[in-house]
Amino acid sequence: MQWKAFHLVSQHESVVTTYSSPQSIEARSELFQRLRTYAATPEETERSLGLFIRGSLLARFLAVAEIYKRIVPLPGIVMDIGTWRGQTAVLCENFRAIFEPLHFNRRIVCFDTFEGYKGFSQVDRPTELHKDGTYQVGGEQYADYLNSLLMLHEKNNAMGHNNGKHRVVAGDCRTTIPAFFEENPGEFVSLAFFDLNSFQPTAEAFKMVHGRLVPGGIVAFWQLTRDNIPAEGMVYVNEILDRYDHRIERSAYYPGLCFLTK
Repeated sequence: MQWKAFHLVSQHESVVTTYSSPQSIEARSELFQRLRTYAATPEETERSLGLFIRGSLLARFLAVAEIYKRIVPLPGIVMDIGTWRGQTAVLCENFRAIFEPLHFNRRIVCFDTFEGYKGFSQVDRPTELHKDGTYQVGGEQYADYLNSLLMLHEKNNAMGHNNGKHRVVAGDCRTTIPAFFEENPGEFVSLAFFDLNSFQPTAEAFKMVHGRLVPGGIVAFWQLTRDNIPAEGMVYVNEILDRYDHRIERSAYYPGLCFLTK
C-alpha cells in the first residue's frame, strides 16, 4: 500500500522550539541533505542509517527500549495513544521481535485522530504549534498506511508468517478506546504510551487504560514535565498523583519521557 504524501502539518515544533545552537541546526540540515543524497543501494542505505541518526533521536529509541524491556515478563497489549506517525509503535514491534521473539500475543494498538490534536481548551494554553488540528498527517489514509507498515515490519521479523496482529484505530480516543475494550472484553494492558497533549482526552484515556493495566504495568508520558505543553503535568497533579498507587521515574536516556508503574 502506498501513501501519497502531502503537506498538512504545520511547522514542526523541533524547527521552532529548540535548545540547539545555530551551528547545531546547520549541522542537522547538512545531515538531512547527506541522507537524501547518499550514494548507495537501498539495501546499503538501510544498513547505514546509523551514519545519519542524531544522538537526540537515538536517545528516544533507547528510551522506548528501556521501558519495553520492563514489560517482557508481563502479559498484555501495548497501547500507543496519540501515535502520530507511529514511530513508537513500530519500534515496539521491533523490540518485541528482539526481546521476546516467540511472544506472538503481544499485540500493539495505535490510537490517533490522524487529523491533528483534538480536545484542546483554554486550560491547555493552546498555541499555533499545539491546538486542535495541528500535527495532522492525512486521516484514515495515513491510518491505513501505518497499519500496512506495521505488517511489513512483522513480516521482516523472525517468524514473520505470524503477522497482522496489530491494530491502528482512527478517531477521538475518548470514543475509540472504550469501543475497543467493548469489542475486546478480554484485553488488558502491559504498557501504554501517551502523547495527546490536551488535558481532557489525556485524563479520560488514562482512567480507561489504568482500569485495564496489569500489576507492574507501565504508563509512559512523553511530555509530563514540559512547561510549554502542560496538559500531561496537570493531569498527573490533578488526576493521578494522590489517587493512584504508583511509582514514577524518568527515562535514563530521554529525560522528557516519564513513566508510572502500577
